[in-house]
Amino acid sequence: MNPDQYEMVPIEVGSFVWYAGYGILLGIIVALFFFAPRVGDPRMTKWEKFLGWFTLANLVWYTVMALFDGIYMVEESLPLHMCSFGQVLLFIHLVYKKDWAFQLLAYWGPLGGIQAFLTPALETEPTFGYVLQFYLAHGLVVLAPIYLMVHGGRRLAKEGVWKVIILTFIIGFAMMGINAWLGSNYMYVNNPPPVDHPLVQGEWPGYLVWIKMTVIFLFLGFYYGFRRYWTTNSPI
Repeated sequence: MNPDQYEMVPIEVGSFVWYAGYGILLGIIVALFFFAPRVGDPRMTKWEKFLGWFTLANLVWYTVMALFDGIYMVEESLPLHMCSFGQVLLFIHLVYKKDWAFQLLAYWGPLGGIQAFLTPALETEPTFGYVLQFYLAHGLVVLAPIYLMVHGGRRLAKEGVWKVIILTFIIGFAMMGINAWLGSNYMYVNNPPPVDHPLVQGEWPGYLVWIKMTVIFLFLGFYYGFRRYWTTNSPI
């Protein structure tokens, strides 16, 4: 596999697009935590279904744009990164009310999506459509799980964090085989990400040790940071 084929277009820190992205993030914060319904509100069920379908539509929107622009590639564009998984999990949870999907989303969304805000990069030049789609996608997977805990009555399964960590490692290991088959680098487990990242040190496979340590540290930090939202009912 040649990592040089995965060329991303980084969004320069301090640029107009960078500020616009954080403006979108701020807009999502205001919408979810100040205007969106809360648990007990009769509008909550319809709102959650709308948010779920909106998340899926945003994911499909990228696919349509990429196909139309001729940049869609099996090696790069399939929804097989953690943030893409997060969007699918958010859709499944909100529309089909599957709590197991929330238990995974609660960790994969905020802790995977936030990396995109630290080192934002696109597969193409930062045009309006791709920038809006990128920040909506990552903003929703970062913030929606927290909104659902704080205002939506969702709870983290007590002692469930280690199950999520182990499952994450298993999926990452399986993704190595998928990447070898497709000639891809989904979840960046076959080669380092094509952007500078403070948490990725060294070459393959050494940098995977850093990633695993970071996953354990961040997942446990999130778990204990939101311990007031624990429940003993575990769906996973």
